[in-house]
Parts: sequence; structure tokens; C-alpha cells
Amino acid sequence: MLSKFASGALVALAVAAVATQASAAISLTNGALFRADATGTNLNTTSGGTTVARGGWSTVLNQQNVSGNYGAQLFLADTANPGGGDFFAPASSFSAGLQEGANTVYFWADGDDTVGGDDGFGLNLWFDGAAASAVAISAFAPTPGAGFSANGSTTCTAAYNFACIAGSGALSFVVGASTVTLTDFHVLGLGGGTGGEDRVYHDNANGFTPPAHGNGVNDTYGYFVLTVTTDVAPVPEPASWALMIAGFGLAGATLRSRRRAFA
Repeated sequence: MLSKFASGALVALAVAAVATQASAAISLTNGALFRADATGTNLNTTSGGTTVARGGWSTVLNQQNVSGNYGAQLFLADTANPGGGDFFAPASSFSAGLQEGANTVYFWADGDDTVGGDDGFGLNLWFDGAAASAVAISAFAPTPGAGFSANGSTTCTAAYNFACIAGSGALSFVVGASTVTLTDFHVLGLGGGTGGEDRVYHDNANGFTPPAHGNGVNDTYGYFVLTVTTDVAPVPEPASWALMIAGFGLAGATLRSRRRAFA
């Protein structure tokens, strides 16, 4: 039979396992910004019989929608009033850990808008290294600077590899006992100009000037907010319940044995 110390340690281990489930780390690992019509569908085109995204930017470097046609790049920063060195440079992968509460992420879409006009913007987000087809949060604003809603377009939204995928239709998703929700999304400046600073909307409460770059073309930029909430009293998974019950049972058996020894 386990000692009182060993059974107590087993209980503590089970409680720690439950606590770990409640506070599981969540990371933003990819994003795609794209032009979208009033239904949230990407303004896309067909090349060689394959439908590909247009007017899109990705956090993943060197993505091609068709052979030889590289998509534009999307830079993200989780620092207030970010400077050039605060942005995550597009790469094969990155990881931005999310904290409990509101997490404001600023974006800078390199280059001008390849479609232009007054069409809206879509935003797709991936977490914890999910595949391009497994988008977690999908949103779109029907016009630049407008309010946003969940994007459930089944026709074409842009993946981070510029493939056409269905939108998730959700502004939140659950990881363990935590829920991540997109609570704000604004495009503040539209690209497409030449020289000078980008245009800024009147609601630019979280504005910033994108870092300078070499092509002399204004950039599209804005911000979004991911809010993390965690259930303070999570329901343990079956394995944790079993571990806790076993620990308490062994502790009880130890106490009964000690009582018999003193009788």
C-alpha cells in the first residue's frame, strides 16, 4: 500500500493535471488577410482550371497561388504602437503566445491592394500550428472600416497558402477550458497610393504608421483583438477524474490502516 506521502502526491499530481488543462497555452501561428465581397467570398480568379485567391496577404513567406505567382506578405505585431522591429516577419512559421484577456494584434499588409475598390476584407486565423485547411476563426467586413461578422463562405476564402478554403463560420474556438474570441477587427488604411503616409480612417483609435519599406507604395494596415477567457472551474477529463479518485481512495485507505494500528 502506498504511504500517506505517496497517496497525497498522487492527489496533488491529479489536481495539477486539471490546472494544466485549464490554463493550456494558446498561440496564434498563421493569418491571412484578403479582399472579400459582401458574402465574405474572396475576389478570386481561375488560372489553368484552378481557382486561386486574389487580393490576399499571408504570414507565410514565399507562398504561390499559381506557379511563379507569389502572394503578398502580411506582417503582425503584438506590441502597442509597433515599430519596424516589432513585427513578426513572414516566414515558414511563427508563434505569438496569447495571454488571458484582450490581445491586440496590429497588421501591415505589404504592397498595394491587388484588387482595390470599395470591397471589404476577410481575415482568417490559425492557432497552434493548424494546417491551412483547418482555419479556426474567419471574419469579414463588407466595406473597409465597417463592422465585422463571422465568415461562413463555402465558396472561397484565402488560406495562408493562398488556396481557396471554406470559412470557419466562427469568431471563436475552444482550447481545453479556454475560449479565444475575435472581438475587434478594423482595416484602418488602404494601400494603393504612391508616396506619403497611408490614409487613416476617422475611427483610428489604435492607429500606427507602418514601417517604411523600399517599394514606395502605400500599404494596407489595421488591427484585430483576440480575447482569451478561461473557465475558472473546468470539468476534469476522465483520465484526471480517475487519477484523483485513485489518489483520494489510497489516502483514505492509508488513514483507515493508521486507525486500525492505533486501536
